[in-house]
Amino acid sequence: MKVIELKEALEGIPDDAEVRLAMQPSWPFEYSIGDVIPIEPDEEAPANEEVKVVYLTEGSQLGYLPGEASEAIGW
Repeated sequence: MKVIELKEALEGIPDDAEVRLAMQPSWPFEYSIGDVIPIEPDEEAPANEEVKVVYLTEGSQLGYLPGEASEAIGW
């Protein structure tokens, strides 16, 4: 997924909505998001090259994924 696709997917969702990660389809849990880590190009890359990847780190395990979320995801 590209950043623009994520922005489009979040369009119309209130700014104060909680963001979480859903993981492990066979034993679904939900997690908070820890950090957002953009990876800069290496020193040998052209000066105009931009960030290529942004990593979202896993924060705290919040509990089991609610059933309605599992169903919406298709798990």
